[in-house]
Amino acid sequence: MSPSPRLRSMARLTAVAFTTLGFNAFAQTYAFPGSSADLPEGSHWWISSDHGGTHNRDLSAVRFDDDAQQFTRLKVPFADYAADPRNSDWVVYGLPVSAIADGEVLTCWRNAPEGLKPAVYGGDDVPHPGRTTNPLRIPRSGNHLNIRTDDGKIILYAHLQPGSVPEELCPFNDPYVADAEDRVGDLPREVIVPAAQRVRVKRGRFLGRVGSSGASSNPHLHVHLKPMTGETTMGTSLPLPYSQAWQRNGAVTEDPMFGFFPLNNEALNQFPSAIHPDPLWRRGDITGAPALEVATASSGNMVVTATRDVSGQLALSSWKLASNGTLTHLQDASAGAASGVALAHPHPGSTRDVVTGLRDGDGKLKLITWQVATNGTLTRKGDAGGDADATEINLAPFPLGGLGVVSAFRDATGHLKVSTWEASSTLDTLTRRSNGFGEAVTKVAMTPVLSGQVAGETGRFSGVVTAVRTSTGNLSLTAWEITPDKLVIERGSYLAGAVTDVAISTVWAGNTSHEMVVASVRLNNGVLRNISFDVTAAGQFVRRDQEDGEEILELSATRVGGPHLVTPVRDTTGNLRVYTWDVDAEGKVHRTGKERAGAIVPGLSVTATTVGVRFVVTAVRLTTGTGGGDLRLIAWDANLR
Repeated sequence: MSPSPRLRSMARLTAVAFTTLGFNAFAQTYAFPGSSADLPEGSHWWISSDHGGTHNRDLSAVRFDDDAQQFTRLKVPFADYAADPRNSDWVVYGLPVSAIADGEVLTCWRNAPEGLKPAVYGGDDVPHPGRTTNPLRIPRSGNHLNIRTDDGKIILYAHLQPGSVPEELCPFNDPYVADAEDRVGDLPREVIVPAAQRVRVKRGRFLGRVGSSGASSNPHLHVHLKPMTGETTMGTSLPLPYSQAWQRNGAVTEDPMFGFFPLNNEALNQFPSAIHPDPLWRRGDITGAPALEVATASSGNMVVTATRDVSGQLALSSWKLASNGTLTHLQDASAGAASGVALAHPHPGSTRDVVTGLRDGDGKLKLITWQVATNGTLTRKGDAGGDADATEINLAPFPLGGLGVVSAFRDATGHLKVSTWEASSTLDTLTRRSNGFGEAVTKVAMTPVLSGQVAGETGRFSGVVTAVRTSTGNLSLTAWEITPDKLVIERGSYLAGAVTDVAISTVWAGNTSHEMVVASVRLNNGVLRNISFDVTAAGQFVRRDQEDGEEILELSATRVGGPHLVTPVRDTTGNLRVYTWDVDAEGKVHRTGKERAGAIVPGLSVTATTVGVRFVVTAVRLTTGTGGGDLRLIAWDANLR
């Protein structure tokens, strides 16, 4: 007997964490074609049956009706719906649909009209006349895309809203075909895209919106996976194994927020069930004192925050993260006047201790080492610094080990300065070892790189990469080698287009043993863009790919395990959004999920850690708080395999 969903969920929360490189992140599994962030509050994606004993799946969406204590697929009370049923009454109607795998558009249609009236439970729907004429004038799949994957299969996304499929993906604009049953092999002749016009799509790309076109009695998304047996012929449906999502039994009368278990290479075979389609699942949160700035670091079950408090002082706090996502406040410490607060561990391995970087009351750079005990006690150890008029301060651990940090900041002349600082074994002293000097900048971000290389290289690059906004408003990357003696040596650089904000992180490329750099930027039009780069053993940059998100106001970024990247942002409505991305072995960037939370004000940070399972902790400033925004930590359970 298989364990219940609740037991499976509990087992996950106490399981041994998977290692960074001990799994194949890109086995043939698929993303879910929707996102929780696009659903109304308290809603979930939904599946009710096995589609007549096949592997085809009809996906819908539900909300939990507190009065009836059950899930419903309608936005309105059933009596109102039954009196005048409309497609727009369904929770799923109009939700964005995204590609679940890379591939090429083989067939499509985009402007077919929808059914005139959806079915009432126990009654009949009213199809569009184009589905009752002889010959049929609307394809069975209605507005759809058949996307042929790189491994010789085909995925159908059917019954989409009229006009929602982007024209650049589908060249057909007529509402009707001449004969929907005129076929070439298994494919309707008139929907086959000419070879020269076929567009490649990546996993995560927007494909259209859920509708009720074609042979559809109510709004839903039909998805199936089939093998291609010829150029226009297909075999029978195959199981669609999903990963990086969550599922729960839908036949319940209890709080729908509990009981979800992770999907890891599993088909949807539980009916009915609710689905949380994104990798991150919000587990716990805690609110702290008002703050003006925030930085975070974590190791194991210890999270440390460094903030500029409402009096302008540096405030450190330690927090315990339990394996169920609960956060507990432990200890506090403070120092003098501070701004431009940064935080890092003084070692790339496991350590609770931290180093804070800041601009002190005299405008000078100050680094402070802190010992963090198992109970969260914070003990100030040593100070260093002295650079005048330091701004845009960033810290990172040494990539090759040893106690200390690398700093990157904007100096008194407005130029980038990179320095190495070696710490004593007791953390009582920090000694500057070397400096590197760069271009004029207005924004600075930095990430350590342990193993930069490309195919065929035996050596590797180890150091840090800075991503800056230059004085002319462009993105500029520089690789700085950090030698075993902690010398800073400038290597390669790369200049890209105009940006207004920048963050940077690394990922392990696919399931390989080399790192790639991902620059997460806000373009001049406000759009979030992730750009992936290989760093050669000589420290040169090779640009690989880019992928865009929505418009944003502010961003942060961190790696979560191997090929996974998380970018929390403040969106254009002032709310927290948390995007997840994968980067494959070729450097292709794919969006895998999008979460949302409430209203925040400028100032956010993110860190990742492992406590039984993988967690992402976002630190934000709320719109509440006297003299500043209340600090809020949110723990997200990350189903990222």
